[in-house]
Amino acid sequence: MLFSEGDRKTHLYRVESGAICVYVPGWKGHRDVSEFVFPGDLVGLGFLEHHASSARAMVETRVSCFHRDAQADLVEGDPRAEAKLADAVEREFESRRDRLVESGRARPLERVAAFLTALSRNNTIEGRDPCLITDSWQCGTIANFLTLSVDGLASILVELEGRGLIEPCPPLGLRLKDVEGLEKLAAGLCSSEAPEAAASGEAGTCPRRPSRLGVAHADA
Repeated sequence: MLFSEGDRKTHLYRVESGAICVYVPGWKGHRDVSEFVFPGDLVGLGFLEHHASSARAMVETRVSCFHRDAQADLVEGDPRAEAKLADAVEREFESRRDRLVESGRARPLERVAAFLTALSRNNTIEGRDPCLITDSWQCGTIANFLTLSVDGLASILVELEGRGLIEPCPPLGLRLKDVEGLEKLAAGLCSSEAPEAAASGEAGTCPRRPSRLGVAHADA
């Protein structure tokens, strides 16, 4: 076993020989296989502080180990590695979304705050303004992603604006006036979740928004 779901991420791994299965443990031993990793591929990629899946060698396997802070350097300029990272982040984002929705069905305000802080963190990692969210909020894609109605999402954004946490920034989207306040609001939602979503506010962290998640950019 290379790592298990819920383990703290400390390193990334490159398969040198053999093969690894990445999967999400399910009910009664069922495994929901996410991918198979072969020589030259990286495993353990993503943005969460803890693994959202497990990884086990399928045959005798040898891996190289890298500190997780080296992720950007390992991926840069390698299209295959970049694709692996995008897939890993998408799976983690969907896992986080599902857990947020499950734990926060009656707390949509905190859910939206967690989503906004995730986008802010993504901007920071990708070298953009962490306070400027340029996604489209009128098309319904984000509302659907958060399992909210368009009107419900609009009402929550108005409330967040009233709290001094965000403000409209036409024509670009939204400006986050108080990222720390949003993180605290999101952390209140996640305090009863798994360790990675506790007071650290990790529910509001994400380095990339794969378009396949339906998080529409303004020009989408």
